[in-house]
Amino acid sequence: MNFEFDLHGWYVGASEDPGLRTTTEAPANTSTREAEGEPRANWNGAAWVDVPYEAPPAPPESAEDPRIWWMDVGPFYDRFGSDALAIAASDHGACKAVQTLTSVRKYIDLKDLRVAAMIDMLIATDQPVAQPWAPGSGPMTPEKKAAILTTPTTEYERHIKGLEG
Repeated sequence: MNFEFDLHGWYVGASEDPGLRTTTEAPANTSTREAEGEPRANWNGAAWVDVPYEAPPAPPESAEDPRIWWMDVGPFYDRFGSDALAIAASDHGACKAVQTLTSVRKYIDLKDLRVAAMIDMLIATDQPVAQPWAPGSGPMTPEKKAAILTTPTTEYERHIKGLEG
């Protein structure tokens, strides 16, 4: 016999089948009542312990649709201003890596840590180099990165049109 527990360790019943949240050790208290403060078995990873029941916290509700931060690739590069021209013309490995890693994507998620890491690579290598034919270009800075990644998207930039944002 296997004894199941939920994501928060609370005993939820017995099962014939073993699972990710089961143990063969039987709890002394088999109550499954969800009454605040009443003793209930909780699996602590090594043994069942009787503790006052506390309802798990409700998952946070996100008011914002995460897709609001998904951008088409062209508008993403528009945010780089004249640095986009300098990146496109560069033979530097960091610039080439950013171009390759972004061009193969259907959209750019501004909240994706990999996107931030690509820009950090430009900062770390002082790229792109300023070009006289692209006034205001190079190198990437933390301030430019913040403007690119934290400015809310516009309807024009968004990969999915019609989202509330």
